[in-house]
Amino acid sequence: MRLFGLLVLLATCTTFTSAQEITYTLNLSNIHHHELGVTIQFTEVKGEKLEIRMPNFSPGRYALHNFAKNIYEESASDATGDELPLKRLTPYAWEAPVVDGQVTFQYTLYGNHADGTYMGVDARKLHMNMPATFARGIGLDDRKVNLVIPNLPKEWTVATQLVKETDNKFSAPNYYYFYDSPTIAGKIDWREWKVGEQTIQIAMMHEGTTEELDNYTEWVKKVVEEHRTIYGELPTFDYGRYTFLIGYNPWVDGDGMEHRNSTVCTSTGSLATNASGLIGTVSHEFFHAWNIERIRPKSLEPFDFDHANLSEALWFGEGFTSYFDKLTLSRAGILEPEQYVKRLIGGLNYVLNSPSREFRGPVEDSYNATFVDAGTANDETNYSNNFVSYYSYGSVIGLGLDLTLRSEFNKTLDEYMRMVWQQYGKPEIPYTLPDLQKVLAQLTNKDFAERFFTDQIYGSKLPDFESLFEEFGIKVSLQNPNSAYFGNPKLNEKQEVQSTVMRGTALYEAGLETGDKIVSINSQSINSTADLNKVINSLEIGKTYSISYVQMGIPKEGEFTTKQDPRITLSYISDDKLNKKIIKRRNDWLEIE
Repeated sequence: MRLFGLLVLLATCTTFTSAQEITYTLNLSNIHHHELGVTIQFTEVKGEKLEIRMPNFSPGRYALHNFAKNIYEESASDATGDELPLKRLTPYAWEAPVVDGQVTFQYTLYGNHADGTYMGVDARKLHMNMPATFARGIGLDDRKVNLVIPNLPKEWTVATQLVKETDNKFSAPNYYYFYDSPTIAGKIDWREWKVGEQTIQIAMMHEGTTEELDNYTEWVKKVVEEHRTIYGELPTFDYGRYTFLIGYNPWVDGDGMEHRNSTVCTSTGSLATNASGLIGTVSHEFFHAWNIERIRPKSLEPFDFDHANLSEALWFGEGFTSYFDKLTLSRAGILEPEQYVKRLIGGLNYVLNSPSREFRGPVEDSYNATFVDAGTANDETNYSNNFVSYYSYGSVIGLGLDLTLRSEFNKTLDEYMRMVWQQYGKPEIPYTLPDLQKVLAQLTNKDFAERFFTDQIYGSKLPDFESLFEEFGIKVSLQNPNSAYFGNPKLNEKQEVQSTVMRGTALYEAGLETGDKIVSINSQSINSTADLNKVINSLEIGKTYSISYVQMGIPKEGEFTTKQDPRITLSYISDDKLNKKIIKRRNDWLEIE
C-alpha cells in the first residue's frame, strides 16, 4: 500500500513505549485440529468502549471474504483477568468496555485453507494471511503491532516481512503494514542472496530434495534479475529484504498473492514434477513488487479492510503483469521462445473471441473484480458471455502495445513501464488512467496515446495481431479451417449440453441453452459429444442447417447459419525463412542472443 513507506519511515523515527503497542499472542495447543488461539492486548485505549472488528478485505485481493465466519469462543477481560461484557455489533464486530485504558480480547479461529487469501494451521505449519487471522481495534491504526508466537516446535522457524525482534516476537509499525505481512511457520527450507545491498529470501515448505530447491532457486534468481532489468532497479524494500513465502506440498491450496516486501506462492504441485508451471506464479507475484505495490492506482487508495475498493485499472496492474510474467520466463531461458509463443495462443483466443467485448472493455471488466476475484456466489452467473478476465485482457493489450511500440516507434513496453515507475512508482504517487495516457504520449506522441486509450482502454478494440506478429516472424492462421464455430460444446450421457452456450456460436443462434438435450443436427442423430463433433466437422461454412432439441422438457426446432471458427494458432517461423530486420526485432523482444 502506498502509505507503507512513509509510515515505516515514521516508525523508525519514533520511540514506542509498550503502552502504545498492540500485542497478539498465539496459542498453538490445538493446531492439529486446525484451531488457533488468539489473544489481543490493547492498552492506553481512550474512551469508554472499544470496537474490535474482523477484516472483510485483504491486500492483494479485490473481493470480500467474510473472515469473521471462522471465529468463535470470543471473550473480553480487563488487566486483572476479570471478564468484561462483550457485545456483538455486526457479523464482523464486537464491542467491549474499556477499564483503566485496557482491554484483552480472546478468540479461537478455525483455519484449514493455507493459501494467499485465507489461513491454515495444522501439525506441520502455521500459514497466516493476516486479515484472515487477526481482528483489529478500531481507531488504533497507527500503533505499533507485535506478534508473539510462543512454544514453537523445535525445528520450526518463522518467515515474514515483519520485523524480527526475537525468535518468537515480530512487529509492524502499524496495522497497515501488519495486515500486509503474511507469516508462515514450520520446517522451512531457506535460501537467500544479495542483489546490491538488499537481501532476497526463499522460505519454502516442500517435500522435495535439496538439489531440486537449489535448481529452482537459480530460476528465481533469473526471474528477479529479468524484472530488475525491466525497471532498471529493484524497489527499496522496507528493512532491506524481500521474501518469497512458498508452500509446495499436499497440505496447501493453490494461490499467489503479492505484498509490499514479500509474496505467498502455494501449490499442491511439486518441484520434481511441476517446477516449470510453478515458476510462472513466482514471476507474476514478484513483478507486483513494482506494478500494484508501488505503481499503484489511486482507486485502490486508501485501502479499506471493510469494503471493496472499485478500480478501473486492473487491466494494467494485473494484466500487464501477466504479460511480463511469461515473457520474463522466455527471456530468462526457462521457456524456449517457441514454447512462449505457443503459450500466447490460449489467452489470445479467449480475449479476441469473448462475446463480452461487444459491450464491455477492460475498464468495465476491472470494475467486476470484487465479484470474480475468488468471490463466491450461490446463484449462477453468465461470466463466459459477459466478462473477460482483466488478467488475460490486460495481458493481450500489453502484448499488442509492446509489438506496436517496437514495430512503429522503435520503443518498448519495458521503457513504458520504466517511465511509469520513475514518475509514479518510485515516488509512490498513485496514478490515474489519464496519468498512464500522459506517460504513453511522452514515449510516443499525443495522437497515438489518445487513440490507444480511446480505442483499447475506454473502448474494446484490439489491434490487428496478424499484421503485428508478421513483423516478428510469427504466423497467425486458423486453428480449425473450414470448421463451423460451436464453441467446443460438451454433452453428458443424456446428450444434454454441459458447457456454457456462447454468444455468437451456432447453438446460441439456434436458441439452445445449457442443459438442453440435442436430438439431431441436419437430420443426423446425436448420441454423444463424439457424434456432435463428427457432425460439426461435416457442415459447410455459410450454410443454414436445422437442429432438433429438448428444452425444459419441450421439444423444439431451430436453425443456424454456420460461421468459420475464428480461433487462431501461432507458428514460430525459423530464422532461415526471415529477413535480418525481422530476426533482430524478434530477438530484441525475446532477448535471444
